[in-house]
Amino acid sequence: MAARHAAGHAPSHSRPMLRVSLRNIAAHKLRLVLSVLAVVLGTAFVTGSLVFTSTLKSTFDGLLDQGTQDLSAMIEPEDPRGAGVPFEVADRALGLPGVEAVTPGVTGTVVMFNADGTPYQSGGAPSEGLEWVEPDQAVGSSSWISDGRAPAADGEVVLPESVLDNAGLSIGDSARVYTTSQGMIDVTVVGSYSSETDVGGYVGVGFTSAQARALFTDGENATNVAVRAVPGVSQEEMRDTLAAEFPEYEVSTGEEVKERLSAQLSTILDFVNYFFVAFGLIALLVGTFIIYNTFSMLVAQRLRELALLRAIGATRGQLTRSVLAEAALTGLVGSAIGVLAGFGLARVIFAVLDAFDLGIPSGTLALTPMSVITPLVLGFVVTVFSAWAPARRAGRVAPVQGMRVGAASSEAGGGWRTSVGLLAVVSGIMLALIGTWQDTTRSGAITVGVGAAALIVGSFLVMPALARPIAGGIGRVIGAPFGAVGKLAATNAGRNTRRTAATAFALTLGLTLVAAFGTLGATTKESVSGLIDQGITADVIVQGVASQGPPTPLAGGIEDQIAGVDGVGDVAWLAFGFGQLGGEPQALAAAGGPVGELLEATVLDGSLEPEADSLVVSREVSRDNGWTMGTRVPLVGPDGSESTLRVTGVYDDAQILGPFYTGIDVYERLVPENLRSTAIVLARAAEGTSPDQVLAAVTEELSDIPIATVQSKQQYIDVQSGGIDQLLTIIYALLGLALVIAVLGIVNTLALSVIERRTEIGMLRAVGMQRSQIRRTINLESTQIAVFGALVGAAVGVYLGWAFVSVLADSGLSETTIPWETIGIVLVASAFVGVLASLWPAHRAAKTDPLEAIAD
Repeated sequence: MAARHAAGHAPSHSRPMLRVSLRNIAAHKLRLVLSVLAVVLGTAFVTGSLVFTSTLKSTFDGLLDQGTQDLSAMIEPEDPRGAGVPFEVADRALGLPGVEAVTPGVTGTVVMFNADGTPYQSGGAPSEGLEWVEPDQAVGSSSWISDGRAPAADGEVVLPESVLDNAGLSIGDSARVYTTSQGMIDVTVVGSYSSETDVGGYVGVGFTSAQARALFTDGENATNVAVRAVPGVSQEEMRDTLAAEFPEYEVSTGEEVKERLSAQLSTILDFVNYFFVAFGLIALLVGTFIIYNTFSMLVAQRLRELALLRAIGATRGQLTRSVLAEAALTGLVGSAIGVLAGFGLARVIFAVLDAFDLGIPSGTLALTPMSVITPLVLGFVVTVFSAWAPARRAGRVAPVQGMRVGAASSEAGGGWRTSVGLLAVVSGIMLALIGTWQDTTRSGAITVGVGAAALIVGSFLVMPALARPIAGGIGRVIGAPFGAVGKLAATNAGRNTRRTAATAFALTLGLTLVAAFGTLGATTKESVSGLIDQGITADVIVQGVASQGPPTPLAGGIEDQIAGVDGVGDVAWLAFGFGQLGGEPQALAAAGGPVGELLEATVLDGSLEPEADSLVVSREVSRDNGWTMGTRVPLVGPDGSESTLRVTGVYDDAQILGPFYTGIDVYERLVPENLRSTAIVLARAAEGTSPDQVLAAVTEELSDIPIATVQSKQQYIDVQSGGIDQLLTIIYALLGLALVIAVLGIVNTLALSVIERRTEIGMLRAVGMQRSQIRRTINLESTQIAVFGALVGAAVGVYLGWAFVSVLADSGLSETTIPWETIGIVLVASAFVGVLASLWPAHRAAKTDPLEAIAD
């Protein structure tokens, strides 16, 4: 009976407290909006990232389904870098029982040119030449001629409808196509085609079978052979038949091919997903401190209300749960809005990518359980966790506190907090330092990472103790020109140091990441520039144009054309082939010309100039493989031919030269003549000719090859380091999300602070303080909090950036380069952020009526 009575009365105690929580939220709608915004931004970014990548995967999977819908089996070489599969294998496969059609894979890199002579930008989508196969004979393809006709003779091509329109071409027009085997060739567009698997930006130039094989193969081998079985024959049966007939090749079912391609795609998309989600989590972490600060202030402001509830019978647990209920509702509302905003963000991302024509296919946004449940759970858990400590403080309020006048401030929790924080800071600094002494990059990075976590946590714990001397000092400097108003603003930061620190820490975390990434990026950029500057002594560098990827290889023989230009002295070049070197498949560089004259490296033994059948290796390769002067290393070419290379030189590790290289004689054995290309050409001015004259002369000579990019050494350095600037810009833009949330935190804190100090502001107005002075006081207070957080963040970030750079020294990074200019700009921007964040709270404070405030 007693148990039944207790059980029956439990809900009656909880329902009034729930109503109290809901009424508090309803009475402070603005407070709810500010708190919800911090959750919305973080969860929106996480949702947008998950939806973006899941939509991409779903779309690509759909393309794979369409592209392999009639693929029964695929014949491929065991070594993907081998010569390929002979065309005769395709002919033999077509005669096997159960085989309906076969399609040899014939593709190669091309660059299409617009009607105005400029290269067609594929935006990162594939740009390839291919063998046109009629739809009824093609396997794994769904393309058909939509206008005009198929190519019937050399020099005739068909293009995708979208490319034809975007390039300004029409059927019957002459056009130009660049191929790595024959350079620029003139073609006539005789038709356009459509496909169920069209991808934005994709360029597929269809040639006749004979011309495609001459341009993109060695004349004997295809990349693979796709097979379609007659109806009634399963993929497994087709695979087994082909495997028995061709045991020397790898045979897979169409489903296995699709799964392999899908897995490769997932690996790429997972990286993109982790990259973006990481910034969403950073945003949520910053939001944690804002929510914590908000609920701490709410508990302090509601002290008398909470004490009254205790006096009329509310238990400690009920008060704690009432605050947690508010937090839970805030988390649920913010997360739900964030999920909806995240779907909008994903659509915006696709729209931007489409506007820049980056070749990313878009489709219906993929609604997956993970893209909805994950951000909902994250937002809810982060909000409730952030409010846990304030909720517990609410539960500890005693009934007698209701007789006190005014709201109590939550001070910086005693010496234990500072002591633990100092221990964490010292431990973090020492761990980061120890990490720079480790023998391996992996162990060093892990140690520095642990130290970074300890240092950041320690900084959060120590900042309340630093708030009074540092933030107050900043306030006195900033407020000096404003007299008594400036002094008042400076003392406000020290009145509630925990609140000041929690507000500033949101900016601290953002600035820590900006300074750390900035230091790493600036050092990498400086190292790359230094390596190129010291490693290249050439005056002119020639490469293929780069479009959202590595430079397109130049046609073989271009080095001879450059060498014939008046004023050009020494010419060296690099090319790449594939083979099994020492039993391992390798991309093998080959150097021609006086490479030792135009590429500098410290020679440890022998010479940089490759001899016949020679191999020049770096110190690291020499050490790891035991290849020293005179060592003979077996080489197997893609066609199975065997030879032996002899080590004739060892050089100190030089990034510009790579791990090893051989001579052009070996390259010519590895690569058929019609597939040879040149990766980069280096030229030096002859005696009596200036580098500028040579640059102009080579540019003029190659003017009829639009694919060739002619640069001075400094231009080449700027382009190589420019990629790092682009990456840093993306990272800074994403970190800007954390800074936006930090600004909201300052706005939120100041707005609640104005409410808390309403009586104080009223007294100041009553004794003669002007509204403009009230506004200026809030402005100065906000500015000093922002600058305080930014300074601490910059100091922590620079130290961690230095530690990570030191760990990566073995990877080619030189002395640490600190981006003082960037850090200075961000610090100045933080002061403006402080002023901006204070405008609305300052306006509200200035409107305070003195009599009403004193009456409260």
